[in-house]
Amino acid sequence: MLPANLSPLEILDLAIHNEAMTFSTYDRLGRRVDLATLQSKLALLKKDEKDHRKTLKAHRRSMFGMAAPAAGEEEAQRIFGVVDTNGIRDKESLVKTLEAAIRAEEYGAYFYERMKDRIPDREARIFFEVLSSEGKFHADILRQQLTLVRGVKIALDERGRPVEAV
Repeated sequence: MLPANLSPLEILDLAIHNEAMTFSTYDRLGRRVDLATLQSKLALLKKDEKDHRKTLKAHRRSMFGMAAPAAGEEEAQRIFGVVDTNGIRDKESLVKTLEAAIRAEEYGAYFYERMKDRIPDREARIFFEVLSSEGKFHADILRQQLTLVRGVKIALDERGRPVEAV
């Protein structure tokens, strides 16, 4: 649920945590699955999330200096949710995890779109518009990967990771 009374500092802190959580989701997902096309897309998404976080931190510093954190990771997890990658055991659980990652990207895009007007700095507002667009784009990439995963036969490798069966 989107809080109604967030300050600009809280919004930025939540956005930074969201980008870190999303990066972590893609990193954990990449460790749990060995599908070449998905791996390459996850690497791209991870790089984007890392860059987004870095840019958000720069905007935070320029607007608020070294202000104490106004929102923590726990609050971000309550707002954005957590994608559980530990439950990936087979094709069905991989599909469910990808669906959850899509919802997380869509919600992140919604958050950025709704919160951009509360940010006092013009460049940061524009970056929030970019983040909203990127979230939608990332959700589309994940949807494409989900379609591919649904269309392939999946087996488990010796480490218990889902892999494409030949």
